[in-house]
Amino acid sequence: MTEESHVSPQRTARNNSADDKSLLNSDYKPEYEVDELYERMGNTARSTCIIIFLISLFGEMCAPFGVIAPILQTEVPGVECLKECNSTVLTEPCVIAYPCPNTSREYICELPRESWRWNNSGRSLISEFNLYCKNPLYVSVAQLIFFIPGMAIGLIFTGYLSDKIGRKKGNMIMMSGACIASLGMGFSVSFEMFLVFQAFLGLTLGGTMVTRVVWMLEFVAESVRAYASAISAQFFCIGTVLVAVADFYLQDWRLLDFIIAVYSFIYVLVMVVVPESPHWLVTNQKTDELNKVIKRLNNMNTKKISLEEIKVVPVKKHNESGNICLIFSDVRTFTTLLGIMYQWFLASFLYYAFFNLAGLISGVINWNIAIMGILEGPCILMAGLLTTKLGRKVTLFIMLGVIILSSMISLFDVTITKDWDLRRIFTLIGSKFGTGPMFFVIYILTLEVLPTSIRSIGMSTCSFIGRLGAGTAPLVIKLCEQAFSNLHYVVFIGLCVVGIVVAYLLPETKGTVLKQTFSSQHAGLTDTAKGNNKQKDEEIGSPKFHSIKLVD
Repeated sequence: MTEESHVSPQRTARNNSADDKSLLNSDYKPEYEVDELYERMGNTARSTCIIIFLISLFGEMCAPFGVIAPILQTEVPGVECLKECNSTVLTEPCVIAYPCPNTSREYICELPRESWRWNNSGRSLISEFNLYCKNPLYVSVAQLIFFIPGMAIGLIFTGYLSDKIGRKKGNMIMMSGACIASLGMGFSVSFEMFLVFQAFLGLTLGGTMVTRVVWMLEFVAESVRAYASAISAQFFCIGTVLVAVADFYLQDWRLLDFIIAVYSFIYVLVMVVVPESPHWLVTNQKTDELNKVIKRLNNMNTKKISLEEIKVVPVKKHNESGNICLIFSDVRTFTTLLGIMYQWFLASFLYYAFFNLAGLISGVINWNIAIMGILEGPCILMAGLLTTKLGRKVTLFIMLGVIILSSMISLFDVTITKDWDLRRIFTLIGSKFGTGPMFFVIYILTLEVLPTSIRSIGMSTCSFIGRLGAGTAPLVIKLCEQAFSNLHYVVFIGLCVVGIVVAYLLPETKGTVLKQTFSSQHAGLTDTAKGNNKQKDEEIGSPKFHSIKLVD
C-alpha cells in the first residue's frame, strides 16, 4: 500500500503549500503527523505488530480474569442432605448423602448445619466463609464491589493518570496495584478483607481496561486501526474461555486470584520494553524521548525510512492534559460527546439485557461463559472488517438494525424444542451479533473523536456511563415484565431508534488522523456537527502544532 493512498487532507494541504516553498528553498522538508509517519513505516510494520501482540497477550487476556472471576467465585455450589446410617456392622458413626427435597436457601438454612453439606470437593468463597446462610446480600455485594465502586472510580482515576503522566506509566502503576490487590484477595482470612481487596482490584485492573486500548491504538495507523483493535479483542475472548475453564478444573477461588497476580506481574515486566505513546509525547512536548521512540520503532521494522532528524514543531503551552472539563467549553463539542456517551450507555444496557434474557446455553455457568467468548470473537472480526470498509457510522447503523430486527422477532413466542424457542435464538443473535460488535465500533469512534490530551479520561468517562447502562438493565427488565411480558423488547426497539438518530448526527471519523489537543480538535468537531466536511484545521496555513518534522 503506497504512502499516497493514505495521506490525510491535512497533509495534502501542507504539501500543496510546500510546493511553492520548495521552488525557492531546495532544503525544505515536509512535515508529518504521527499517523502519517506510521503510514510511511508501513501499515503492518513489525514494530506495530509486536506492540499489539504484547499488550494484547499480557493485558487483554488478563482482563477477563478480573472481570469474570467475581461471578465465578460467588457462584453458589450445590448442596446435599445427610442422614445417619442404620447399620449394625459399622462400629463408627456414618452418614449417607442424598438429594435434598428442597434446595431453596430458606429450607437449607433452617436445617441443622450437620444435616447438609456442599456437594463439591473444591474451595468456594461461599462455603469457606459460610456466606450462604448469612445475609443474602453478601453474594451480590461480592460481585458488585468490583464494578461499583471499584471499577467506576478506577476508570476515571486511571484515565486522568494516563493523560497526565503518560500511557505507559499510568498502566504500569495501576497493574502493579492489581498484582498487590489479587495477592491480598488470595490470602484473605475473612470475607471483609476479601471485599476490600476486591474493590482495590476493580480500581486498578478495571481502570486499565480502557487506557490500555488507548495506549495500544496510538501506535497504529488509521488505515488499519479497526483491524488492529479487532485482533486485540480476540485475546480478550480467549481470556474469557480460559478463566471459565480454569475455574471449572481448579475448583479453588484462591487460585484464580493468584493467577491474576502472576499475570499482572508479568504484564508490568513486559511493558517495560514497550515505549511510551508517540501521540502523548508529541502532545506533551517530550521531544528527546519522542526522537528515541521513533528511531527505536524504525529500527524494529524490516522496512526502514531514513531519519536524520526528527523534532516536534514548537507548540504553545497548554494545560489540557486530563482536563475533561474542556468538553463543556463548546456547545457543539459537548453535544457530540453526549451523543457518544448515549451510544456507550445503549450498548452496555442492551448487552447485559440480552445476556440475562438469553439464559444459560449450557447447564454449567463455566461452559456458558466459554461459549459466549467463542461466539463473540468472530462477530468482532466481522465488525472490524465492516468498520474499515464502510466506516464507523454505517457499521453502527448495521449493528443497531440487527438489534431492532432481533427484538421485533423476539416479540413472538414460537416454540421450537423443549429448551429452545424463536425468542431465545434471536435474543442470542442480538447479544452476540449486535451489541458485542457495537461496543467495538464505539471504542474506535470515541478514540478518533477525542484529542490525545483528554483521550484517556474521555474514554474512561464514556465507559463509566456504559457501566451505568449495565447496572440498570436488570431493573428495567423486571419493571417491564410487571406491566407486560414483552414490553422490554419494545423498549429495546425504541432505544435503538433513538440510537440511529444520534449516530446519524455523529461525525464520521474514518480516514482522519488522531488530533493531539483540544484546540486543534475544536474546529473539526464544530464543522462536522454542521455537516461541513471541510474542517478549519485542514486549510492551508492551519496550525502545525504537534507535527513531526521528518528529514530524509
